Amino acid sequence: MIFSGGVQSACGMNSSATGPFYCPLDQKLYLDLDFFQTMTQRLGAPGDFAQAYVIAHEVGHHVQKLLGIMDQVEAVRQRMDSGESNDLQVRVELQADCFAGVWANHAQESKNIIEPGDIDEALNAASAIGDDRIQRQTQGYVVPDAFTHGSSAQRVRWFKRGYESGKLESCDTFNTDQL
Repeated sequence: MIFSGGVQSACGMNSSATGPFYCPLDQKLYLDLDFFQTMTQRLGAPGDFAQAYVIAHEVGHHVQKLLGIMDQVEAVRQRMDSGESNDLQVRVELQADCFAGVWANHAQESKNIIEPGDIDEALNAASAIGDDRIQRQTQGYVVPDAFTHGSSAQRVRWFKRGYESGKLESCDTFNTDQL
């Protein structure tokens, strides 16, 4: 579903401050057009492939839902303290970045659609929407314990890993010490 301003989903009311998101309760993607403008104008991440990366990240969450990963993670998170739960959430998000890279690999292999500069656009977007960069821009300092999606470097690393391998198996963010 495409929206601007705000939208009601099975996951509740979300404003443009949320940006694009996946709601596992109704298994729908919600794409915020205002966020794509913000990416271009304020975050310095323009381009059609930057937008494709964000969409592929949200589709990655749907893949996680279909594979049962989301349900397993949610069951475990309910038994954790907030710090551990937050770490697990970051791992979910980085895996979705890796899945986005897998998609880009397969899009190139099967359709030959990636143009020069496209991967750079995706990597720039991944970096621009890293928690460290957003926190620094909005509050002037970084609080790693408050990350929800991972640092810029982590997001870039996991997208690249998926893109270079083209395999979902390379996206196991849960059994590694190196995020």
